[in-house]
Amino acid sequence: MERLNRLAHTAHSLIEYRRNREAELLTLVDAAHEFAATRHHRELLDAVPRRARLLLKAGVSYILMDLADAEGGTGMVVESADGNATPLFVGLKVPAGSGLGGMVRARQAPFWTSDYLADPGIPHEDDIDEVIRAEGLRAVLGVPLRVGEHHLGVLFIADRQVRYFSPNEVTLLGALADLGAATMEGIRQIEELRSDIRQLRANASSAGAVLAVARDSSRLQSDLIELLLDGSGLDALLRTAGEALGGGVGICGVRGEPLAEHGRLRRVGRGDLRTACAGALSSGRPVRVTDGLWLVALDPEVPDAGFLLADTGGTAEHAVVPLLVVISQAVALHLRLRRGTPAKDRYRQEFFDELVGALPSLELRRERALMFSLTLGRPHVVLVARGPRQLSKEFAACATAYARGLGGLRSARDDAVVLLVPGDDPDAAAQDARQELSGRLNHPVTVGAAGPADTVDAVGEAYREATQCMETLLALGGEGGTACASDLGFLGMLLAEDNDVPGYIDQVIGEVVDYDTERYTDLVGTLRVYLESGRSPTRAAEILNVHPNTVSRRLERISQLLGEDWQTPDRVLDIQLALRLHQVRSALSGRQGAA
Repeated sequence: MERLNRLAHTAHSLIEYRRNREAELLTLVDAAHEFAATRHHRELLDAVPRRARLLLKAGVSYILMDLADAEGGTGMVVESADGNATPLFVGLKVPAGSGLGGMVRARQAPFWTSDYLADPGIPHEDDIDEVIRAEGLRAVLGVPLRVGEHHLGVLFIADRQVRYFSPNEVTLLGALADLGAATMEGIRQIEELRSDIRQLRANASSAGAVLAVARDSSRLQSDLIELLLDGSGLDALLRTAGEALGGGVGICGVRGEPLAEHGRLRRVGRGDLRTACAGALSSGRPVRVTDGLWLVALDPEVPDAGFLLADTGGTAEHAVVPLLVVISQAVALHLRLRRGTPAKDRYRQEFFDELVGALPSLELRRERALMFSLTLGRPHVVLVARGPRQLSKEFAACATAYARGLGGLRSARDDAVVLLVPGDDPDAAAQDARQELSGRLNHPVTVGAAGPADTVDAVGEAYREATQCMETLLALGGEGGTACASDLGFLGMLLAEDNDVPGYIDQVIGEVVDYDTERYTDLVGTLRVYLESGRSPTRAAEILNVHPNTVSRRLERISQLLGEDWQTPDRVLDIQLALRLHQVRSALSGRQGAA
C-alpha cells in the first residue's frame, strides 16, 4: 500500500507538472500571438512585462533597457513596468554594472535572489535600493533580452515576499524574453524601413520640385536671352521677370534709391535696404530683405553696379532663388552690353546734357544712369560757370579739359557751362574751378555751386540751385567770384531746394543758442533786444531791467561766440532774420508741446 501510495503521488505530480507545462506553453503561444500583432515599440514594451507577470504569477515585472541603444549613453533605464505601486519606478536610471541588471548584462545569463536587499552578493546602489524598498520587493529574477549577440536589456519579475525561483520558472521567463527581444528587433527594423521609405518619398518629392524649378529657370533664361538678342530695353526684361515671379521687379542703386521698376514693390526702410545690399555684395547670393522681398547684386565684383529687387509674395525660397539668379544675370548682361559700346564717353556726355536739361522720362533717366555707371557711388558737386561772351569757344574747351582732368562731365546751358565733378565740398570745388578757369582764360569767371549730390535725381536739383546762386551773384555785382547757398546768407536759404530753416539758424546764431541751452542764460534775448533798440546798450538795459554793465558783458560774450565782426551791416541783417525765425520756431514748438 505504501508503494502504491508513492506511485500514485508520483503519477499525480507528473500529471500536474504536465498540466502546468501545457498551460505555460499556451501562455507563451498567446504571448507570441500578441507580440506578433504589435506594430509599435511602445506597445511591445508595455505588453512584455504584463505577460511576464501573469506567466510567473509575480507581483511586479519591468524592463531595463540599455541607454546605449536609445540615447548613445551608458547605463540602463526602466522603460516599462507592470504591477508597480510607485510612479518613481518607470524612468529610473541605473548605472552600468550596478544591481542585478548589471550582473545579468555582464554575464549574459539569468540571475535571481530570494531577498534583494538582504543579499550581500549583489552590487547595491542607493537609488535602486530606495525604489526597491518603496515597492516592498524582495525576490527578484532577471533574464537578458538579446537577439544573437546583440544585447537589448533585461526583463525582471519580482515578488513582495521571499521566493525561491525554480529552474523551470527561470527557463520559462527566458523563453518569454527571447520572444520579446525578437519582436523588438523586428519592430525596430520595420520602423527603420518605414523611415527609409519616408525619406525616399521626401527625396523624390524634392527632386520633382528641383526639376520643376530647373525647367522654369531654363524657360525664363531662354525668354530673357531672346529679349537681349532682339535688343529689347530694360523695361521689357523687368516685365518678363515680373510675370515669371508673379510680383514686382525693380533696379535700385548702391544706397537703395530706385532706378527702374515694373509692377508693385513693397516699400522698406533705406537702412534695411543698405544692410541687404551689403549682405548681397559679400555673399554673392540673393538676400531676403523681408518675407517675400529679395535683393540680388547685379555684379558682386562691382559695388556700384546696382541691385535687383524682387517682390515674390509667398513663393518658397527653393523655387525663387534660381529664378532671381537668372534674372540678375540677364539684367547685368543687358547693362554691360549698353555700357561696353565704343561710344561710351559720347553717350555719357549726352546723358549728362539731358540730365541738366529737360529729359522727359524719369524712368529713362534712371535706366540710362544705371547703364553708364552714374549711380553716383561717391558724392559729386555741380558747378555752373559763366565767362566772357567773346571767348565762349575757348571757355567751353577749357571747361571740358578741366572736367575730364577730374573724371567729371561738362555740358553747356544758356551761355554757361555746367560741370559735374567728384567732391563733397561745393565751396572748395567752386574756388578751384574759378581759379583754374580764370587762369586759363586770363579773364574773370563767375561760378555757382551746389551739392553734394549722391543720386541721379539730386544732380538735376543741384544744377538748378547752382544756376540760381550764379545768377544771384551776378545780380549783386559779384562777377568773378564764387557762391553756394551757404555763402549767400538768407538769400541762399531762399534759393535752396529744401529751405533749411533750422540749418540757417544754426549757421548764423547756433553758438549763442547752444550757450544759452548749456548754461541756462538768455544771450539770445539780450541780442534781440539790443538790435531792436538801435544797438544802444543803455536802452537795452532799460528794457531788460538790468544794469548797462550787464548788457556790455553779455555783448562781449556774444562777440566771443559770433566773432568780432558780427555787427557789420551784412551780418546784422542775417542775425536779425535768424533771431526772428528762431523766435517763431520756439513759439510754435511751445504751442505744439502744450497741445
